[in-house]
Amino acid sequence: MTSFHQIYSKFKGALLEGWQTGEVAAHFGPTASLESMFKYLSSLPEAQQILLPPPGDNRISRKGAVEAEKFRNEGNRFYREKKLDKALLAYNYSILAAPHPPVVDGSSNVVGNEYEVLALGYANRSALLYETDQYESALADIERAIAFGYPANRKHRLQERQAKCLLALGRAQEARQTLEEAINLLNALSLEEKEAATTWDSITKLLTKCENKSQETETTTGAYDRLYYTGPISPPDINSPQANTPCMSSALRIAYTPARGRHLVAEREIQPGEILLVEDALTAIVKLDATLRSHCSKCLRRAPIPIPCPTCSLVVFCSDKCRSVSLSSGHGAECGVLATLVALQLDPAPAIAFHVLASTNLPTLRDQVTSIRRCTGSGLKPLLQVTQDYRSLYHLEGHATARPESQLQEVAAMAYILTHILLEKCSHFLTDTSGSSITPTEEDITMVGSQLMLLILGVECNVHCTKEVEVSNNNSATSGKQTRGKEVGWAVYSGLSLINHSCIPNSLTTSLGSTKFLYSISIIPKGVEITDSYGERYVSHSRTERRKALQDHYFFCCGCAACQSDWPIYQELPEKPSLRCPSCCQVLVGFQCMICKLVCTSDNALKNGIKLYDAPKTQVQISRTWSEYSKAAAQIQLGKISAELLAKVLEMLTLLDKYTVHPNKAYISTQETLMTCFDLMGSVVYTNPTNANT
Repeated sequence: MTSFHQIYSKFKGALLEGWQTGEVAAHFGPTASLESMFKYLSSLPEAQQILLPPPGDNRISRKGAVEAEKFRNEGNRFYREKKLDKALLAYNYSILAAPHPPVVDGSSNVVGNEYEVLALGYANRSALLYETDQYESALADIERAIAFGYPANRKHRLQERQAKCLLALGRAQEARQTLEEAINLLNALSLEEKEAATTWDSITKLLTKCENKSQETETTTGAYDRLYYTGPISPPDINSPQANTPCMSSALRIAYTPARGRHLVAEREIQPGEILLVEDALTAIVKLDATLRSHCSKCLRRAPIPIPCPTCSLVVFCSDKCRSVSLSSGHGAECGVLATLVALQLDPAPAIAFHVLASTNLPTLRDQVTSIRRCTGSGLKPLLQVTQDYRSLYHLEGHATARPESQLQEVAAMAYILTHILLEKCSHFLTDTSGSSITPTEEDITMVGSQLMLLILGVECNVHCTKEVEVSNNNSATSGKQTRGKEVGWAVYSGLSLINHSCIPNSLTTSLGSTKFLYSISIIPKGVEITDSYGERYVSHSRTERRKALQDHYFFCCGCAACQSDWPIYQELPEKPSLRCPSCCQVLVGFQCMICKLVCTSDNALKNGIKLYDAPKTQVQISRTWSEYSKAAAQIQLGKISAELLAKVLEMLTLLDKYTVHPNKAYISTQETLMTCFDLMGSVVYTNPTNANT
């Protein structure tokens, strides 16, 4: 497979051989428009000959009955060996590889046994799901197996399992109806005497259970819950959302200054642990690697019981709803070119840029760009609202005028290749509202290419990686510990794009699939800007390292307090926190400030408005609270989370925030524990699910 970087390297080599490097570079820079840069590159013979999309290896995404049968047999072997986690994975791969009928309006119409291998995959997976107490999912797989042509002479077996699932869910009447259907089928079959006796005996016992069964759901052991757990159903709620922007807390407002650009400001004092923003992605994609087969391409949540794409074996969905939405827009347009996109080994920004344009069509894009440019040209302020449309993507800050010529040339080359794919291989893109094909003009092609450049630049500076926390659950020395998270995809958000960087951020984010929620990690006074960290925080990297990374990628020099004062990294900080002066924030010595001469031994308010505090009492309170916090932190590091544990963390963090000199190790450690709390409220995967192999 040929990656973009290999193609671009060949292109630069051709320019070098032709002594054109300097001449070409002169057409790229801060004074040139994106349109002129793209148009110029498109006119180069070297671009037309070299910057062509690779064909890709369609073997990575093709379906085939032989491959599906191979995976299903492997799943059966693991199932017999009681290696249920491995059996589930094999059955999933069998279903992905099996030929699939077209999906129309969320369903498929199947006649005959053309898709029997798919039906068998669903049937076998339903047996595993029943054994691991996933009754609703097992019922769904049984229905799919029947719909896709499960052999009629064995259908009664599925109906027995269906009845068992219904009984386990307390739906005895439905179970009885299912068994009666099975009896009617059996009466029409000629089974061997032994099989017939066993089958009738099983059905008779189930009918007896139907008569005696209450309408209560059976209590399950929960032994396999972690095999299927992907995180909470929904993110935490905002305590007081804005009426016009419900994804944002009323504690925030959007502001604009020429120096800071668009940003968020606290409307009141915000306490640690407050949920400030809960936002669905403007656009999101799964990483273009093996993650495509493990995480839903629509919502980016792990799909332990996946639904396949009907035309490729590379993409999965977590539900019929996600599949239906994605096939009608995003993946439906990309499916045929996915092998090419994988071959290009795209970085997040160009992958998202292509996804955005592939999800629409040329007339719609043309109208959107015209409308936005009309508004922008009228002298209106930058977009000071959270929107879920193309305007938010268009207005992302890409720092085009701050970038070197070499970067702009590379972005133009990438846009040129992606434009080729859109116009030549994505037929949906070149259709109008009635579905009729259209022919793009030269102006259209330039517009598409320049919009791809605009999106690539903007997304590069605003993309968020979506992560999944990995929690280990075995008997080793590392039992229960979780990492900061494994990257599973990338997304762009309207509200989160308003947040500026600080190496000492007062808020951070957690992913739940493609949904992100922002929470405070310190006390944020009224009027203070809300900040996040675009990269590494001061606790782990030096000022020189941080500033270089920010300048290289985001084109600014950070001026936060940690950078201005060159704060030490975590390892260089004192172990024990020191109480601080309420006036100058310097260290108290013997409960007295050596600079202000204030003595903090009582809770008094001075005439100048400074509030003193009882330092001896506070010191005792911090020590006692730390003891309780340490116990809670130990539980949290084992992957446990509750309101009580979170409350102990927040109590400790608030005390350290209000009364100690920053930075200090205790404060940073408590913030890290709070981050772990919220990470556990996001996407989670247990790397060694309890009893998964028993």
